[in-house]
Amino acid sequence: MDIISSFKPGAGLHRQEQKPKRLPFSETLKTLLNKKLRPGFKVGEVLAWIVFLFCWPLLMAVIYIVSGRFNDPGFMTARSFAVIQLLVSSVKALYIFPVWWLFFVKLKGLGFGKKIALHILTSALYTALSLGTIFLGMTRLLQKDYTITKMLPDIYNLLIIYVLHFSLFHAYNFWLHTQEQMKREQELRELAYQSEIMALKAQIEPHFLFNTLNSISASVPSSLEKTRVLIAQLADTFRYALRVSEMPTVSLADEIGFVKTWLALEKHRFGNRLEIRYDIDPSTLYSQIPSLIFQPLIENAIKHGISPNIEGGTVTIACRPEGKFVRIEVTDTGNGLTVEPESIFTKGVGLRNTSKRLEHLYNEKLQVVESKKGLCFSFRIPSADTK
Repeated sequence: MDIISSFKPGAGLHRQEQKPKRLPFSETLKTLLNKKLRPGFKVGEVLAWIVFLFCWPLLMAVIYIVSGRFNDPGFMTARSFAVIQLLVSSVKALYIFPVWWLFFVKLKGLGFGKKIALHILTSALYTALSLGTIFLGMTRLLQKDYTITKMLPDIYNLLIIYVLHFSLFHAYNFWLHTQEQMKREQELRELAYQSEIMALKAQIEPHFLFNTLNSISASVPSSLEKTRVLIAQLADTFRYALRVSEMPTVSLADEIGFVKTWLALEKHRFGNRLEIRYDIDPSTLYSQIPSLIFQPLIENAIKHGISPNIEGGTVTIACRPEGKFVRIEVTDTGNGLTVEPESIFTKGVGLRNTSKRLEHLYNEKLQVVESKKGLCFSFRIPSADTK
């Protein structure tokens, strides 16, 4: 049996299949500790809080065991100590948890001075509630008479625990906030660096393209003059787009010059199917207009109005004075609208962005109406005489 005939499709493929990789234990633990619970705390914060709450009784128990204090006839037994500390720790957890939620979730952005004033109030309330509950527990469960005088040390202990507890957690939260702020600043520095690099690349690459196009244009033989002109016009459109990319407005004369160069390229593509007409009042040429504002309007007219028609059509660009404004119109002799005029701005990104630019700069809406043949986009810009 030869090797080829003995080969079965799919044989040995199972060896190449890889099982989904499991996350390392450290990553899994980190994800678990950072998981947010419904009250607004992270799992790690709750665990740290519980450990902090119960570490003091455990530490005291170890000290008493090592020192032999539980063997002292006048001291409580280990069983009584465990019951008392369990009760006390549970009461602390019951009353300190709402205070913790108040400061670190609900009022997280509260000012330092207001937090101190609120802590004075909550510490007194926490101590009073804790002592009241503990006092009842001591007298009923242990059947011993715990007077207020005997519980004075507990008052100090509760206040000390409260101050220590919230001092540590405020310090921890301040450290977390500092780390997050440093991380954000580092990310912003990296973004700024990347943006600077991208900006430099954006400047270098177009210039490289211009030089390349000019080199190609210069190398084209004189017998292909039409091709040389097209390449030069293409370089001019790129150069203009780069020059005005950071300019909010340009003169209407500059923008019309760019439109004529760009449409000369489109004219070569469509031939006699595309006719361009300009109805420009010379008095409007000094007015300022958003850069490249004509491009999406004319592009839409050519794409949806002229290109689908075998016989082609006409695009007319008109700029006429209208009081203190200049009325700009881009009209085509295409197929008109098949949908509501307003919906046309929800489909095309270029038209939507053009409309937003006009509203932002001049509080003017981009209007679209159906002409006798095709569509007419129009808007107004302030006249050059308007100050």
